[in-house]
Amino acid sequence: MSAHPISIDPVRPIVAIIGRPNVGKSTFFNRISGTRKAITDDRPGVTRDRIHAVAQWLGHRFTLVDTGGYVPGSKDEIEGSIRRQAEHALEAADIVLFMCEASTGVTGDDREVADLLRRRDTPCLLVVNKVDHPEIERYDLGEFYALGLGEPHVVSAANGRRSGDLLDALVAHFVQLEAAPPPEEEAVRVVLAGRPNVGKSTLINRLAGQEVSIVHDVPGTTRDATDVTLDCGGRRFVLVDTAGMRRRSKIDDQVEYYSTLRASYSIERCDVVIVLVDAIEGATAQDARIMGHAMELGKGLVVAVNKWDLMAAKQDRVGIDTYRDDLRHRYPFLLPYPILVLSALTGSRTSRCFDEAARVHDRAHIRIPTSRLNRWVEEATKRLPPTGAGREIRIHYVTQSAVSPPTFLVFATRPDLVGESYRRHLERSLRETFDFAGTPVRLHWRHSRSRRGNGTRASR
Repeated sequence: MSAHPISIDPVRPIVAIIGRPNVGKSTFFNRISGTRKAITDDRPGVTRDRIHAVAQWLGHRFTLVDTGGYVPGSKDEIEGSIRRQAEHALEAADIVLFMCEASTGVTGDDREVADLLRRRDTPCLLVVNKVDHPEIERYDLGEFYALGLGEPHVVSAANGRRSGDLLDALVAHFVQLEAAPPPEEEAVRVVLAGRPNVGKSTLINRLAGQEVSIVHDVPGTTRDATDVTLDCGGRRFVLVDTAGMRRRSKIDDQVEYYSTLRASYSIERCDVVIVLVDAIEGATAQDARIMGHAMELGKGLVVAVNKWDLMAAKQDRVGIDTYRDDLRHRYPFLLPYPILVLSALTGSRTSRCFDEAARVHDRAHIRIPTSRLNRWVEEATKRLPPTGAGREIRIHYVTQSAVSPPTFLVFATRPDLVGESYRRHLERSLRETFDFAGTPVRLHWRHSRSRRGNGTRASR
């Protein structure tokens, strides 16, 4: 199954913010979008990936894209990747906001970016940021006119001053674009999570078919949670590449700390979590914590063992089935969850991520009729009746109360006496009978008064 990138919010106008490092693009993005998706810090280059959010002004909705600092001609690998991503954003944009800053004036990099933008047909608004004082006369804006991009729009991203005037000018361009309202279509939200440098960005780039997240050998080059929307096999997916999640005790950088918080927030908002594990290093305690976090939140879970090409090249390599068995033996809670092996670098088996994520998502939304549930529990309790403190316990009926995760209410005479081992046994039986592989299942026990008969009468 092949994946094809599609436009982000394809019918809404796309507005890309571009400019050299540390001119305030991310601060402006956060203020206009009303989010904290983009990380802001005094250090240049903190935003490294393209970040998207839907914003609106005067009833007009648009997709705002924040890019990393654009450094023309830099030989640095990371700055080169940032530059390529900014150029991808320019290709997709309907309107460009070219941001400079008043305090430094026009720099050589500003002039090079302006030359690039003048050669393009995309409408461009010149934005001069950091005009924080209400008296504009304090600032020398004359040199910005020389960039040849029209009258500069002065703003203060820090305090929001004059942002409304800029947005008014932006909306004037939207009228010309005649944007239609976006179609309503539900997408499966899939988060790629894992420790730093296990290949999350390489995998998302492989699946997307373009460089969406920066790939570099330095751990932590992805700092923002980056969304990309894809059509695959008739299904729509939103893939979110998160910053690597370290243990809190090992986070000693405020930017990395905030990225880790955002990665955790991305998991809260997703449908399925794909946890990437390094095949050579194997699953670690931190990997297990990430998996446990996803399960606690009731999210679908797929374990993807990356760098299998390196494992296959080892002389003492083990087979796929043996590797899976060893992983489940070490972490028994993974028994109900699918484990894939793949190579993000070569592309081997990567398309199975979509297949499995779709299956897990669909299983998590299954609704089982009460009559079927009661036939199941009647058979299950015949084979192994529940007991507690030497007393017989009757399960009267079971009903489903929610999906995603599938949640069931078990009504019994003395639920307080049912031991943990029997509860796990009944959950396993439920999983196997109705095929809930890949999704957490919740069984909530409730007290029910005794009925005449032998229990589970609701199925009749």
